[in-house]
Amino acid sequence: MRKNILSILCAVALVTSGVQSALAESVAVKGDSIFILDNSVEGSKIIVKNLTNNSTNSCLTNAGLSNLGLSASTSATDIVIKNGTAVITTYNNTTSPATDVTLVDVTSCPITDTVDLSDCYATIDGDKLTIPCLQYGSDLLSVVLKERGSSSNFELESYKPGKGHGHGSDD
Repeated sequence: MRKNILSILCAVALVTSGVQSALAESVAVKGDSIFILDNSVEGSKIIVKNLTNNSTNSCLTNAGLSNLGLSASTSATDIVIKNGTAVITTYNNTTSPATDVTLVDVTSCPITDTVDLSDCYATIDGDKLTIPCLQYGSDLLSVVLKERGSSSNFELESYKPGKGHGHGSDD
């Protein structure tokens, strides 16, 4: 009898700890935006912050999409951003099935990744295409391509490893 009670208490402790972790606030980062699920307000909502300076972004509030409109017994548990849609997992402690999803269009938020190309450029001089800053894997190369005839097709003429404008090189 003692073993059964101990087993039941352990199972209850595991289930309780699992439910608590499922109710934790969740965060997703996509592009220049941080998406935070906030269950502290009625109906739950998504707070969006800018990744660069941590300021609040009103992209969903302005579009009327920040409030999820969940019932009092439902909370948002996890968020994933895919193809301009926030997929939010929800948990309801009174209905079956207890787990569901809510979809929110987040295309009004800055979710595209940006790459700073201000230090990289290419030039064409006659039949040569010079790319002084080409990232190939983790290496930076300076590449010269030569035009093949008048076809606008180029082939590798030469390259120098470790060369890159504005990346600590000796150029």
